[in-house]
Amino acid sequence: MTETDPFRRPDLLRLPYDDYRALPAIANSDLSRLRDALNGRYQKPASMAGALGLGTAFHTALLEPALYEPGLPGINDTLIWWMVEGVQLNPEIKQLLATGVPEPSCIFTEPTIGTVCKLRADLVVPETDRGYTIIDFKTTNARDYDHFLWQCSGYDYDRQAAFYLDALRADRFLLVGVQKVEPFKLFTVEVSRTMLGEGRAKYLRLLHLLKPQAGVPAYLSEAVRDITEGLNGE
Repeated sequence: MTETDPFRRPDLLRLPYDDYRALPAIANSDLSRLRDALNGRYQKPASMAGALGLGTAFHTALLEPALYEPGLPGINDTLIWWMVEGVQLNPEIKQLLATGVPEPSCIFTEPTIGTVCKLRADLVVPETDRGYTIIDFKTTNARDYDHFLWQCSGYDYDRQAAFYLDALRADRFLLVGVQKVEPFKLFTVEVSRTMLGEGRAKYLRLLHLLKPQAGVPAYLSEAVRDITEGLNGE
């Protein structure tokens, strides 16, 4: 990047999760809710109260182990730590975990549409031999690498990758699938330019629907209203 390039990466903020959620900006999870509305399966955002999910427990154990609470209802602690060990057995991922910033948040303005957005990455490693790197861990039931690669598109992980990579002007985005059953294999996907292009098209289409002047059909209005009211603190 040259000195004349006006782009400045947004600051990486270390925020408690509740503070991040309260930021008045569009998150990738909001785009997923809008996608669900397009597919006829929209549900209002659920309360954060209740049983902790396996994915959340795993992320805490891997990225912020000091915050992990054992013995919570519905969580198999042994399974969680087996999965963590499976990740740490990979030399490259272990090194990234040792040098990266876990769970950083940022707020930014998406330049194409001008929407204020936010993200919370699993892991950011600003300096690697491959450049500025973002890593996202996904728990998965994928049987093999090809199955997980299909999930990256089917579950819109490509959209998340493009949304994050564009915001931080990163050099690469790694998706790491972690099997939830033995042998707890890892499936590491370096998101390609083709995948990023597809993901970028997805997030821009959804952001267009959230513009104040956008005319949306009735079946999307509830989802759009819920998301925009959240931005206004209502």
